[in-house]
Amino acid sequence: METKPLRGRRETLARLTGVVREVKQHSSSSVLLISGPAGIGKTTVLSELCAQAAAMSLRVARSKCDEIEQMRPGAAFLALLRSGPEPLLTAGEFARIIRDVDEPLLLADHFEEVAARGPVLIAIDDVQWADAVSRFLLRTLVPRLTGSPVAWVLASRDASSDDFTGHEKVRVMHERLKPLDPSAMAAVARDRLGYPPDAETRRYLASTGGNPLFVAHIIDSVRRAHAQGRATLVTEFEAAVAQQLSDLHRPVRHLVELLALAGRPMPTRDLVALLPGAGSAIPTAMATGLVSATEQGLVMRHDLVGAAVRETLPRKVVRDLHLRFATYYLEEAEDPLAAAAHARVAVEQGDPATVHVLVAAAERLSGLGLSGDDAGDLATLAFRALNPGQPEWLGTSLRCLAVLARTQRVREALAVADVIVANVDDGDLIGRVHAEAARALWLSGRVTELTTRVERVLAGTAPEAVTNSRLHAAYALALTRTDTGEIAAEEAAAAAGQARASGDREALALALQALGEAARNEGRHGIALRYFREQRVVSGSAFLAEEITTLQLLDRYADAQTLLDQARRLGGGHLDTLPGLQSAQMWHDFMLCNLDAAEAGAAAVHELGQQLGTNLYVLDAHVVRTGVALLRDDLETAAAQLAAADKLKGADPAVREPWIAVMSGWLAGRRGDLHASMQTLDPVLRGSRSAFSFWPLWPCWLGMFYEFGGRAETQDFATEVVEAAAHSARRNPGVASFEGIALQLRGLRDNDLDLLARAASVLEASPRPLLRSGGAAAYGRALLAAGHRTEGIAQLDLAWDAFDRLDARTHRASVQRLMRDAGVDRAKWKVMPAEQTSGWAALTPAEKRVAVLISTGHTNKAVASRLGVSINTVGTQARSIFAKLGVQSRVQLANHLHEEGVVGVG
Repeated sequence: METKPLRGRRETLARLTGVVREVKQHSSSSVLLISGPAGIGKTTVLSELCAQAAAMSLRVARSKCDEIEQMRPGAAFLALLRSGPEPLLTAGEFARIIRDVDEPLLLADHFEEVAARGPVLIAIDDVQWADAVSRFLLRTLVPRLTGSPVAWVLASRDASSDDFTGHEKVRVMHERLKPLDPSAMAAVARDRLGYPPDAETRRYLASTGGNPLFVAHIIDSVRRAHAQGRATLVTEFEAAVAQQLSDLHRPVRHLVELLALAGRPMPTRDLVALLPGAGSAIPTAMATGLVSATEQGLVMRHDLVGAAVRETLPRKVVRDLHLRFATYYLEEAEDPLAAAAHARVAVEQGDPATVHVLVAAAERLSGLGLSGDDAGDLATLAFRALNPGQPEWLGTSLRCLAVLARTQRVREALAVADVIVANVDDGDLIGRVHAEAARALWLSGRVTELTTRVERVLAGTAPEAVTNSRLHAAYALALTRTDTGEIAAEEAAAAAGQARASGDREALALALQALGEAARNEGRHGIALRYFREQRVVSGSAFLAEEITTLQLLDRYADAQTLLDQARRLGGGHLDTLPGLQSAQMWHDFMLCNLDAAEAGAAAVHELGQQLGTNLYVLDAHVVRTGVALLRDDLETAAAQLAAADKLKGADPAVREPWIAVMSGWLAGRRGDLHASMQTLDPVLRGSRSAFSFWPLWPCWLGMFYEFGGRAETQDFATEVVEAAAHSARRNPGVASFEGIALQLRGLRDNDLDLLARAASVLEASPRPLLRSGGAAAYGRALLAAGHRTEGIAQLDLAWDAFDRLDARTHRASVQRLMRDAGVDRAKWKVMPAEQTSGWAALTPAEKRVAVLISTGHTNKAVASRLGVSINTVGTQARSIFAKLGVQSRVQLANHLHEEGVVGVG
């Protein structure tokens, strides 16, 4: 069969093909963006480019995004793996991925392995409809595969090269397709008709605005009209589609209308369920040319065809069909995301039917505790769609409030609660609303207001037993931030007993959180974990941030990461809708001294927390950013972050001040102002006895407290730190971090070399690298002081290397000074000149290790596994390496290192 030339796109294709050829020749990646309005010919250009790539012996993988399929996580990338006559993966490999892998980062690993096998062109059509996971994979893989022979070809209606400006070492070519000019349209007509178009046909072509899809339709209409011996009446595309629809029998027309509104491929079973009799109408619908078949089901032939069909439908018909879709996906197909997509379109002010679907979908999504973004949006939309005068308003509003509170949409939850209270007079109902709003007030850091609201309700009309139980549980939760540990624990225990007696799960969940917080404030982390786990079961949540952070405090970082990974899988590959889980991951990275990841996580937590009003997590983000800066000896950044935390509006002083005091004392000590440090830290240490803010004495802070106390020669303070450490160890037996730091501080106080040796040994079992390195440093210092120079220097060398790997510059410098004072010099201490920003000498030790491994053929995944860091960290370091060395591919990197004479991992 003879192929027709691609008219009007020759120069565009030449440019795009040239880049693909360079990708193959130079083994470097490029992004080719093809953009333009619907029907402009993006798919045709993409198809031709795929054919050219195949002719150049590149492997080609191609997929297409769909508007409704945005609800199907990673659909575009899964399709890539089995596309074409020679798929990237075998059927068996693909089956294992479908069965075992629902984690986007793991899915990304497969693409990295594919890229390692040789040049490949990855083409994705209609990127404007990519689902969240596919967008995440695209953002991740483009920089991650920097230097690999990958040509990314992305066709989109609204693509912008700005989306890739952060990937400096990836070439980006953006081709915005322009409408066909008159000569190109005439050439297309000549190709398809077999003769030059006449004046009337050229007039019709001019009415298309140069849109290739319209052009093809006009030409085909002319050809059919001439074949049938009738004049052409088509003047615009929508009119032609409308005419075609009007000629169909009613069942066929209804089927086409249904498909036009579906927005996704529809399997026959779904069509029959939604439209009885659809099965017999399918062959006729296919024959019209309006509908085509895919492996996933029936779809409209083209997006423009679907749009044209929708234009023919009255608003009421559109709403009714979308409501039918929403109800079907919610009640029969059990797909709340798809139901929500249609319910959003169908919703109309004052319509209880669509509002019911919205709320029900929101409740199901929030039940997992992970789809917070979608669930919160649906609940907000549902609340706004009804008026207070409607009989359904109150019940719907209460359900919306519960969803908003559960999904941590603090601002919306409190706003909804205030509106409900303003519209009702029943005391018990008002109590229920305030109890529901308790979660939001807690997350916003407004514990004083929470206490005031509860006390005001309890002082009024006596609420019913269930409401009374919820209020007392909320009050107990607030006390964990405002009263002593003993009082808070007693109140929480009483609230839990009352909740169990009432049989109310909401009250019990709140009371269990209060018990967990009280136990954690007292440093009883094993007990706290038990309460948080029971809270998760009672509340029906998939995961709780409090449970994960408590596992971290118990040195169970592997278990904490397992829960975070499971949460990420259920959340579609990310945690960016619930700041609590994001914050748990941020703390995880910080405590394990993955500073790049912690800093990036803190930025995400801060942004989301500010958006939702969760001040607790915004404060956490400031603290982590301050801590990262202090570890890197960046005192200016630390001071700026601390100032921002101090100005945080909304959170009560009881919430802010303990954190700010700890970080202020740390900063003052690093600046050498030991008097100011002691003035700040001493009240924190003494306040810990009340145990309503015990967490400032986590193991990671205790060494810092003791160091500054010792340098300030405040013996009483240092002694109290040692006692606090011993107290924590007794309450957490078997936890290496607590036990090791207690031994270490006791050994430092008593100048006991044996104790410091035991401490270093115990801390070796701690998953916290700073504590392990600190144990070696303290032991090495003591060995030097005792005259055991060789053994002491060996310990200090170990500590220096560990601090260097962690980029903990302050600790590294301290060890280095100690060794210099002992007459030791090391080549590894050579400081890079400040002006050195490029070349091999500009690379950090961590970047040098990554560069050597990458240059020897290791994938990012393999490098991450070997060095014990995250894949994201390796990707960040790889981009920095390429920039500093001025290379664009892994091949060029290998050549550069060979010229530099670099060998070994270092």
